[in-house]
Amino acid sequence: MGLCGMAILNVVEWPAKVLETRANEVAVFNGELRQFVSDMFDTMEKAGGIGLAANQVDRLVRVLVIHISSKNEEPEDIRDWHDKKFVFINPSITSKKGKTKYLEGCLSFPEQYDYVDRAAEVTLVYKDEWGKDHSLEADGLFAICLQHELDHIDGVVFTSRMSRLKSGRIRKKMLQRNQISDMDEEG
Repeated sequence: MGLCGMAILNVVEWPAKVLETRANEVAVFNGELRQFVSDMFDTMEKAGGIGLAANQVDRLVRVLVIHISSKNEEPEDIRDWHDKKFVFINPSITSKKGKTKYLEGCLSFPEQYDYVDRAAEVTLVYKDEWGKDHSLEADGLFAICLQHELDHIDGVVFTSRMSRLKSGRIRKKMLQRNQISDMDEEG
């Protein structure tokens, strides 16, 4: 445990198998789950992310958190989902509308960015950390982030949504990065 009860979890990097493994439904909604959600927020914020899925911290449960700051937005671009912490447990998209393309990054693929095609709007159903049912409609960056994180708990990494050429380039950079860090640990 760190300061003030914060626990920073280890963010796993590709090619960790957990990132391409479908997560299991959450069945028990208790204090341990709520602590895990809190730790996920602490981890995401320390890493500078806007979304985090449980797979990314080596837990195969269908949990994701999102917190998108408005600090770099123009006042007219601030939306009702900015600056709010969202918890999605056992989420499922029930409808998609439109198409958009967005430059995405991923905490499990540090310093790697590319454009990904997504639905422009999504509707989903989910539970909160207390087990209460909710539904939500999302658009803009919020919808993109939701789809990215939902992919994670389905075992789909964002490079799978790119052309083979772009995906191969990012995966090669990640493998080289891992070889360098392995050598650093050995030497």
